Amino acid sequence: MWRSIKNMKTYNLKKLIIRPAKLEDAEGIARVHVLTWQYAYKGLMPADYLNSLSIEIRTEKWQKNLSQKDDNVQAFVAELNDQIIGFCSVGKCRDDDMEAQTGELWAIYVDQNYMGQGVGTKLMNVGFNHLRELGFRKAMLWVLIGNVKTRKWYESKDWQLEGKTKSESKEWFELDEIRYLIDL
Repeated sequence: MWRSIKNMKTYNLKKLIIRPAKLEDAEGIARVHVLTWQYAYKGLMPADYLNSLSIEIRTEKWQKNLSQKDDNVQAFVAELNDQIIGFCSVGKCRDDDMEAQTGELWAIYVDQNYMGQGVGTKLMNVGFNHLRELGFRKAMLWVLIGNVKTRKWYESKDWQLEGKTKSESKEWFELDEIRYLIDL
């Protein structure tokens, strides 16, 4: 399912830019979103569902998200040579059982060709800085229980398994997720 490290191509990331997302980034974000889901969730979600994901439909959703002004939510993109290769979104925690000073890493995805090269870490750190600027002292995230590789990556970045679980209903299947916390 995952590429081996020895087969991974290395890119020159000296020109990598991490910046707030703009409305015109919607298609690039959608492309990363869909293609990364299809790659990273293979075997964790039904193939029919992953194959049905549409960059066009996801672009429309991102256009809507990026056009809505909400001071508690911010998306950031990783751009290399005028191409979006990753994104993250952060904001106020959406879970009612968390303290008011808790933010959330809502999403973070990196194009499979750039995984393992620090892009995700840079995106996450920019997201953390934004959450700190908003006054949050902690952050939380949800991750698929079966997504062992990603869970190990979060744990290597000092995220702590909090342990609360939930099931999210998709079209004809359930996604089981587990919550992680980190001090900012």
